[in-house]
Amino acid sequence: MAVFALLLVQSARCLAVGSAVFRPAPPALRRSPWLAMSGGTGGGSSNLEPSAGTGGSSSSAAALSVLVGCQGLDAEDSLLQALEADGLALLAAAAAALEDRPRAELSLTLCDSDFIRGLNAQWRGKDCATDVLSFPQDDAEMLGDVVLCVDVADRQAAERGHERRDELRVLLVHGLLHLLGYDHETSDVDAAEMSEAEGRLLGRLGWRGEGLVAAAG
Repeated sequence: MAVFALLLVQSARCLAVGSAVFRPAPPALRRSPWLAMSGGTGGGSSNLEPSAGTGGSSSSAAALSVLVGCQGLDAEDSLLQALEADGLALLAAAAAALEDRPRAELSLTLCDSDFIRGLNAQWRGKDCATDVLSFPQDDAEMLGDVVLCVDVADRQAAERGHERRDELRVLLVHGLLHLLGYDHETSDVDAAEMSEAEGRLLGRLGWRGEGLVAAAG
């Protein structure tokens, strides 16, 4: 995936993972305002309709797009399309954090355990597979790349008693929040804030289970 290869070149200084210390994104992206509001996006409908367009009639709304690819596996088209829809819905839900951007892009990469193990070894010095890695970008359009390991997601889904799609959603939300500047490693307060944010975003996708931070205890 050409986009992901470019992100790897640009991302040596900013890598996040479920259990790793995260180097924050630019200040303009930190702490999505809507996540602090009880009404979600600020009084709008709770039913998100994913769209590759502007997501509304407002001239200030960012055009949203999600690029989905695979490394080391052949994923079903239906899964790729579902993840694209989830990514668009999440970007729309986080619109308040993107209001200064004319366009917002998110790159999602599904991979096998060997591929993410290589990334984990290269960028974190840990020779083992993990579930999700995030590469934030200091770019006017591209938020960054979220890498999701299907092999690990399948194992965790079985352990937690839900489907692959649900686990990938949990990992996607976690990875996206890292791109937006959330960090559960810095303090208990930050961990609680990220856990709450995960619950809100997952709720927008219709998932009522725990997010990754809450599941990790």
